[in-house]
Amino acid sequence: MTHDMAKQFWNVYIGMASKNGANVDMFNPTDNFKASAHAGEFDALTDDQYYRKEAEAEEISSFWDCQPSEKAGIILLTALARTDMSDAEIDEIAGILADASVRTDYYTEEQAQKCDEAAFNTDLDFSPEDGSGNSGNFNTPRSIYEYLSQHIYGQEMAKRAASMLMWHHSRGNSRNIVMAGATGCGKTEIWRTLSKKFDCIRIVNGPQLTCDGWKGSYQIKDIFTGETKGTAEHLIIVIDEADKLFEPSVGSGGTDFGQKIQNELLKIMDGGILGFVDEKDRSKKIMVDCSGISIVLCGSFERMLQAKSESSENIGFGRQERKESQIAECTEEDLIQYGNVRREIAGRISQIVTLETLDADDFEKILESEMSPIQKMEKAHNVLLAVDKDSRKKLASDAARSGLGCRYIRSKLQGMLDEQMFDVPDVDTYSLYYE
Repeated sequence: MTHDMAKQFWNVYIGMASKNGANVDMFNPTDNFKASAHAGEFDALTDDQYYRKEAEAEEISSFWDCQPSEKAGIILLTALARTDMSDAEIDEIAGILADASVRTDYYTEEQAQKCDEAAFNTDLDFSPEDGSGNSGNFNTPRSIYEYLSQHIYGQEMAKRAASMLMWHHSRGNSRNIVMAGATGCGKTEIWRTLSKKFDCIRIVNGPQLTCDGWKGSYQIKDIFTGETKGTAEHLIIVIDEADKLFEPSVGSGGTDFGQKIQNELLKIMDGGILGFVDEKDRSKKIMVDCSGISIVLCGSFERMLQAKSESSENIGFGRQERKESQIAECTEEDLIQYGNVRREIAGRISQIVTLETLDADDFEKILESEMSPIQKMEKAHNVLLAVDKDSRKKLASDAARSGLGCRYIRSKLQGMLDEQMFDVPDVDTYSLYYE
């Protein structure tokens, strides 16, 4: 280590420790270096200059013990423990500190008052703030599952998988899963429902995502914009229509932007450090430790499910079997072969859940249940809705045929209600007829 670099290090960290900065989180210099390089700050350097800076960053980063971040005080103590000092040098440093101690009043009247107040304060909260977003109301995975069952019809395996991911995630164990199923089957609705109880869930529209470098577009780094560090590093990122994200998207120059987006997604799933420049302040670098982030990939994955459905029929599953059995278990290789998913990403998926395609009978049962869109609309508008049996049956049939599921039912109900409210907005009960 050069003398100038070492002096700068000691100046910074001794200065921070002496000004109540010992508990400040400091990012690993190697990660800062990578973020700067990614931002193009070293483009003007020669190869020798670049590699010299890289070597300096790596040497300083040894005080972080391979951690992405560490408290300034811990870094200072680690550096002191690893620095080769003679007895004379230690004595000289001790003398400098002793001179400073003589002119310092360590126990002030203000500090004495704070100690007295703390001694009698019984309301202090020492619970950890882990950013997991756990609402604290669910003490078992089953309690999460039961909450989902109040709002989501069927899809038992998917609700169980979501409950287990939520449970493990809230305890610091991240997971990556795929939820594959037809449009309208409820895969994204599961996470919308959970997001009402867990504030760590962010649902992202997959086709909207673009790779780093496209100005004005929604990029993966934008998911973390506006989040506190604690929240950003413990998110559950649910990517809706993720199968479309994996489709090839080749630009005029021959670049496959679909692959570039997968590269960025892989950084998160690897649990490494995601570094990017703050668009509001170009001099500021934002570093996100992704080791606590879980990823949920929701999509129809039509080619994969079609292939597995045909495979199930070939090995003897018939129409009389339960719908869960009509699709054979999907594997990592299926994601790669039919879903266009890179092997590196597929290998980081811990579970692939296939959801049932809901039919007209299912939607009729939903309309008769406590989770009916009719009841939700009644609550939203504070009215009673009378929908006859024939209308319900026709709504259920058309919802299944449309492929939009409950969204179709909600849309039709809302349209019929608006039509009546337009002329008579203040009655308590409306009769809706669907033909």
